[in-house]
Amino acid sequence: MLTAENLSVQFGERMVLKSMSFEVPRGAVLGIIGPNGAGKTTLIRALSGVIPLASGQVQIDGRPLAQLGAGERARQVAVVPQARHLPPAFTGLEMVQLGRTPYLNFLGRLGPLDDQHVRQALERAQALDLADRRLGELSGGEQQRLMLARALAQEAPVLLLDEPTTHLDLQYQIGLLQAVKDLAEQDGLTVVMALHDLNMIGRYAGRIGLIVDGELQALGAPDEVLDPVLLSRVYHVPLQSVPVGKGGRPIILPTVL
Repeated sequence: MLTAENLSVQFGERMVLKSMSFEVPRGAVLGIIGPNGAGKTTLIRALSGVIPLASGQVQIDGRPLAQLGAGERARQVAVVPQARHLPPAFTGLEMVQLGRTPYLNFLGRLGPLDDQHVRQALERAQALDLADRRLGELSGGEQQRLMLARALAQEAPVLLLDEPTTHLDLQYQIGLLQAVKDLAEQDGLTVVMALHDLNMIGRYAGRIGLIVDGELQALGAPDEVLDPVLLSRVYHVPLQSVPVGKGGRPIILPTVL
């Protein structure tokens, strides 16, 4: 279980996150939405332990993240960040192998078990075909698939994703998000992912948190949070909920003026 207790982050004079508290149990996917600048990326970084907290704490199964060393933290939390600077000369395989770093022995060598986990991660991220290609030759979407594979290779029980579908076409967006959902349901991963796409988040997240100006304005099931009245107020554009098929989940669309 991932727990945030009164989580606050301050940059200079600005309080970026303000006393957030929530839990994400094992096997669950929490989706994070909100306008640009609301604090979604800061929340992902705070949950990963890479930025200092003004107050509060993050716990994994009751263990404060701040008390874990870098190696142990990497075995507990894997991150797919939004911004990336990938070494262009690396192959896709070498990039994903970096995910095994927390498990290497003092010689720094990969063993057969590490190779097995790397291959499985490439398969789950639909990136096996990219293993022998140089990162500098790849599109943004192909690099994003390898970033997911690297995170999966870590075998961490907590997976954090910041806009993981950036640069991906629709086929790979659906494939990636379905893979993440399956990992949560079948392997028991605890997942927090920030997305801009309201309809995608409603389909693949079990619960949704809405962040506005650094505050958690709403937290609940997709049908509760993806309320067109609430979202219209938050995003400053008129929105409507449109039914899709018999028994299908309604989608959020702009109101035709």
